[in-house]
Amino acid sequence: MMQPVLQYDQVHVQYANGTHAVRGVSFSLYPGECLALVGESGCGKTTMARVALGLLPPSAQIEGSIRLGDTEIVGASAETIRRLRGLVAGLVAQNPFEACNPLDPVADHVAEAWHAHDQTPPRGLIGTALGQLGIAGALHQMRRYPHQWSGGMLQRATIAAAAAHQPLVMIADEPTSALDADRADATLAALRETGAAVLLVSHDIGVVARHADRVAVCYAGRIVEIGPCAEVLTQPRHPYTRGLLAATPHASAGLPIPLAGTPPKLNEPIAGCAFAPRCAFAVPTCRTDDPPLVDGVACPVLNAAGEPKALHRGDEILEMQPFPPFWRKRAAAVVVEARKVAKRYDRGARAVAAVQTASLAVQHGEIVGISGPSGCGKSTLLRLLATIEIPSAGEVWLDGALASRGGTPHLLNPLARTGFVMPIFQDPLGSLDARWPIWQSITEPLTAPHRARRLSIPQRRVIAREWLESVGLDHIDLDARPHELSVGQCQRVAIARALTAEPRLIIADEPTSALDASVAAAILHLLATTAHNGTAMVVVSHDRPLLTVLCDRVLTMDDGVLLS
Repeated sequence: MMQPVLQYDQVHVQYANGTHAVRGVSFSLYPGECLALVGESGCGKTTMARVALGLLPPSAQIEGSIRLGDTEIVGASAETIRRLRGLVAGLVAQNPFEACNPLDPVADHVAEAWHAHDQTPPRGLIGTALGQLGIAGALHQMRRYPHQWSGGMLQRATIAAAAAHQPLVMIADEPTSALDADRADATLAALRETGAAVLLVSHDIGVVARHADRVAVCYAGRIVEIGPCAEVLTQPRHPYTRGLLAATPHASAGLPIPLAGTPPKLNEPIAGCAFAPRCAFAVPTCRTDDPPLVDGVACPVLNAAGEPKALHRGDEILEMQPFPPFWRKRAAAVVVEARKVAKRYDRGARAVAAVQTASLAVQHGEIVGISGPSGCGKSTLLRLLATIEIPSAGEVWLDGALASRGGTPHLLNPLARTGFVMPIFQDPLGSLDARWPIWQSITEPLTAPHRARRLSIPQRRVIAREWLESVGLDHIDLDARPHELSVGQCQRVAIARALTAEPRLIIADEPTSALDASVAAAILHLLATTAHNGTAMVVVSHDRPLLTVLCDRVLTMDDGVLLS
C-alpha cells in the first residue's frame, strides 16, 4: 500500500488569543494526489495548510502529529522545518502581493527559492518557468516590480517559486483566486504535472471539481465530510456541504442562496455539533453530542444516501430561504462615464499600454461587470474610473462633470474626494491600515471633511458593529487588527468600509475572490440590495457566472481594449 507523503493525526491548533482554529483534524495525502480543503472563511483551512510548514506564530499551541515525508513536524526544530521548505514541500501563499518584496524585481522573488538553500538558479530557468505559466514576454516582465504586475500574474510567479525544486508536496492556498477560468485550469494542470501531491485550499467549487481527486469540507476547525470529489460534490451527505453547493453561482439560476446564520466563535467553547444552530436537519442530540467523522461524514442525522433519518424544526433552527429577486429601477442619470480613456506607463520603447481604449457609461443603480484574462487592464480601468489614477488620454466624468482628463496631472472634480466614489481593492490586506483596529478602518469614510456631523468614538464603534453584521462578521472583535483576521474576513471588512460611506459609485476589484461560496452568496445579495437602493457599481471578476447572476450587463476586456 502507498505511504502518504503528508499525514495529519488528531491535529489541534490554538492561537494565543484563545482561538481554537483546528480541532482534531486527521487526513492523509498520497503521492500525486490532489486533496482540496473547502469551507467558509475563518473555518481553519489556511491554518490546517500552513501548520505543516511551521508557518504559524511561535505562540500557537499545536497538538497531535503531522508527518511530512519521514519527518515529524510537531515539535521539530525551526532549522529542520526550514530545510524541508521548498525542497520537500513548496508553498503557494494566499496573498501574492504580501508574498513578494515590493522593493525587488519579480525575478528576485522567484530566485529566492534557490537562494534560501544557498543555491543559484540555473541560467534561463526563471524566464522559462514563468513563460510556461502563461506570462507573455517573461524575460522582460520578470525585471519589473510586483506593483507593476497584476494579481493573477504575481500569483503565477509565486507558483513558479514554489515548484522550483519539484517538491514531493505542494501546499497551495487559494492559488487561482486572481486568475480567470482558463488560466486557473492551466495553472492547476501545471501544478499536477510536476508530479507533486497537492494540498489545495480553495473556495472555488468549480476549480475543485475539475482538478481535485478528493475534497475535505471544513467547518469550525474540523473536517465534516471527506471523500472522492465526484461523490462529495454530486451526492453531498452533510447539511453544510449541501449549503455550500447551493450557494455556488450558476448562470441560469439567479442569485445563489447563502447559508443562514454565522459560524461559531472559535475562541469560545462549542457544545455539540458546531453546525447545529444553522442546520435545518438538527435533532436535540446535535446540541449536546459532537459527531465524529464516520465513513467520511460527521453527521449521524443523515444516512449514507443523504436523506434525513429525522427532521426537527425548532424555534432556534435557522431555515435556508432563497432571497427575493431584485428589480432595480434606474434613473437615466449617468453616474460615471469613461470616454476613450487610455493608460500607459513609462515612456518610449519601455512604455506599457495597460489600457489602450475603453469607453462606458454606468447609470444610477446599475451594476456593470467586466471580465477578461489576468493582465488585460481591468484593474487599471477601475482605478481610472475611481480617479485614483489620471488617464494618459481620454476623459472620466463623474455625475455629469469632468473629473479627470489625459494630460492633466490633477483632478478636475472635487466629487472624487468627498466619498462619491468608494473602491474595493483586489488586495484586502493591503487596503487596510495594519496599525488600525478594524472599527477605525470601517468608519474612516465618516471622518471626511465634507461630513457635517462629527461622530464620537463610541458612535463609530456602534456603526462599525452594524456594518460588520451586514457582512456576516458580527462575531469579530472590533479591536482586532487586519493581521488577526483571515484574508476573506479582511475582504469583508473592506466591503463594509466601502458601504459605510453610502457612496454614489462603488468600484469593486474581485470583491469575492477570497470568499467561499456561502459567504460570497451573501455578499452578492448585499451588493444587489445596495444597487437596488441607487448605488452604481462597476465590478471586475474572473468569475463569469458570478458576474452573470449579479450584473445588469457584462463587458469583456482583452489586451487593454474594452469590448462592447
